[in-house]
Amino acid sequence: MMGGVVLQIDFFAWLQGIPSWLYGVIQWIFGIVSGIFYWIWGIFTWIWAAVFDVANFFFLIRAILFPGLVFILMTIIFAVWFTRKLWGRIQDRRGPFHLGKYGGLQLFADAIKLVAKETIIPDKARRWMYRFLPSMLLLVVLIPFAFIPWDPIWFIADLSVSLVLVFAFLTAVPVVALLSGWISGSKYTLIGGFRAANNQFASEIPLIISTIGPAMLAGSLSVMAITQAQSNIWFIFLLPINVATFLVAAIASVGTFPFDAPVADSEVIFGWRTEFSGIYFTLTYFAEFAEQALYSALIVALFLGGFQGPAFLPGSVIFIIKFLIVFFFFVVVTSSFHRLRQDQIVYFCWKYLLPLSILNVVLVMLGIANIPALQAILGIGG
Repeated sequence: MMGGVVLQIDFFAWLQGIPSWLYGVIQWIFGIVSGIFYWIWGIFTWIWAAVFDVANFFFLIRAILFPGLVFILMTIIFAVWFTRKLWGRIQDRRGPFHLGKYGGLQLFADAIKLVAKETIIPDKARRWMYRFLPSMLLLVVLIPFAFIPWDPIWFIADLSVSLVLVFAFLTAVPVVALLSGWISGSKYTLIGGFRAANNQFASEIPLIISTIGPAMLAGSLSVMAITQAQSNIWFIFLLPINVATFLVAAIASVGTFPFDAPVADSEVIFGWRTEFSGIYFTLTYFAEFAEQALYSALIVALFLGGFQGPAFLPGSVIFIIKFLIVFFFFVVVTSSFHRLRQDQIVYFCWKYLLPLSILNVVLVMLGIANIPALQAILGIGG
């Protein structure tokens, strides 16, 4: 009784409404379950279409296997082993030989040792940047490999400005080195970081100018287009000085001998990488060899015709053979000269490499405008 009113419930009517109420609850639950099911099914069909569609599946194969991440990592591993063996031969020693055939497993043993080591972060270091920068360094060096045309079919991306993007990513390398030296909280790493930035500032201008000649001859900033433009004649025969300036500037940009002042062990311990240990040092070490391999591949694509070669060999095989030859010369140069001082590096790059690279651009312009035979070979207008 409420306020003098007696509440009466029709029990049988309430009992008759239970089935419809239960049916409504079941419909509500079924709607939720079916909605979740169709949502999951939609995601599954989208992934299936994305992965197993012929074009998408082929792209994933190229991005992951060849010439993708797996192939690039194996290339870097080979580059480290090849460099150590070749340095040993040049210096009249054997190089690594203890593990595997010809020491082929020594790198894996060293990598396991480095990864297993304790990571010691200095007290004055900025911890989150200390952990982040080595991975970022390796990433910005690996991404430009996507624009390397290893074969007319086996390539990851072909953009109209891929050559510009390659150097846009590589420009971040000295910035990461300088930041790494600063955040490590050591005077040696800071000096090494400034030296790495100095190397890049000295070498980057002649390095980029050395790519203008091939781009002008091909009439494109696409690495694939530049490679395809060399079907009649390789640009190394038209631009021999350009190849030399690009190679030397690339070595200076990487910071290996004789331009290794940023990591001079007799002066600044190990430069901007001094305080990195364990997995972080391994990432920076791999990034250096990845950059050497990238520049070697660029020389092949820009000056040696890329995958152009004998018709009985696949384009990728031709490219890899040329890549090994260029990388051989890269290692020979870096193991045959003494270290230059920082002022000597700037002096050499700006007094010799820069004028020679500019001279090449002028000669290319004059050749395109005034040599009809060159225009016919390259298929360009005056």
